[in-house]
Amino acid sequence: MSRSLPCLVVLLIAAVAAAADKPPVVELFEDDADGLLALLTMGGISGAEENRAAAETEDTFSGKVALRVAPAQRFNPDIKGWSFSVAEKPKEGEYRYLRFAWKKLTPGPIMIQFCSREQNWIHRYHAGGSPPWAAKEVAAEAPNEWAVYTCDLFKDFGAFTLGGIAFTPLQGGDGLYDHVLLGRTVADLDRATTAAMLKTPRKLTPLRLEQLWASLGSSDEAVATAAVWTMAAGRADAIPFLLKTVKVPERKGPPAAVDAEAVRPLIAGLSHYRYLTREAAAEELFRLGDGALPHLRKAAESADGEAKARLAALLDRWAARTGLDELRLRRCVTALKIVEAPEGRALLGKIEKVLP
Repeated sequence: MSRSLPCLVVLLIAAVAAAADKPPVVELFEDDADGLLALLTMGGISGAEENRAAAETEDTFSGKVALRVAPAQRFNPDIKGWSFSVAEKPKEGEYRYLRFAWKKLTPGPIMIQFCSREQNWIHRYHAGGSPPWAAKEVAAEAPNEWAVYTCDLFKDFGAFTLGGIAFTPLQGGDGLYDHVLLGRTVADLDRATTAAMLKTPRKLTPLRLEQLWASLGSSDEAVATAAVWTMAAGRADAIPFLLKTVKVPERKGPPAAVDAEAVRPLIAGLSHYRYLTREAAAEELFRLGDGALPHLRKAAESADGEAKARLAALLDRWAARTGLDELRLRRCVTALKIVEAPEGRALLGKIEKVLP
């Protein structure tokens, strides 16, 4: 036997161990509230205030425990063991995307902040109100039900090394936080969220199922996404509910295709400063029919700010105008695919046949 073989085996074992230490997804917070709370050593704006933070077990997005924080915040800019590199093209041990769930128990802004290893707190997301520091807005209003956001940290803030965190509900009542993940890709995050939601099944009451059904049709993508994942976690109740509730409309053949070149100037017209011009563009898109929908969805996915909001509003109007609650049906498809329940396959097939 070659003397080099044992060394090679040792090197291979070390390489496997190193890869295992650098997973595609890192849980900044998922269920271990006690561990995280021990690290959040500072409170309030000054850092010296005793602002309350505690484990929340009655109202969670995923798993068994969420984090409940009182205004103004609990934080630590320099958490031992946290040194997560954010990069444009992340390699092993590097990350680009953030996913988190939150809700605000009373009206008022909510924020989450990340501190770099250079002690820079410029990496912030907020919803509602006017925050005291510059931040990336993810929603005009803080949600009063669980909402899930997936953010591109590199696109929003560039490359940095994440070393600290602040949970910052502002004004009014407490904020709840859950499922705070860093991921190399969105697909990696989706796999992690699926695993988390399916790991801890939950009971969904008839009232809760009706609430989730309403949320599936929401124009707020973050609220609708949370409803999809919650239905997946409550699949034992959700699948029978969907089988009973979903009404699949009939469609006579696929819609006539519409050329992208015909749609492009009309999409641009939706962002015109004149209301009449925007409405004329919307009416012309309606006239083109459902064949324009794939182009509108693609534009909505890549848009941001006001343009994205107007495209989302038009898609909502389209669903209402045609009588086909397409947004809700598409989200039902997502939930059914996550669960992969045999009893849901027939319904999944029926929905997919009618969606343009």
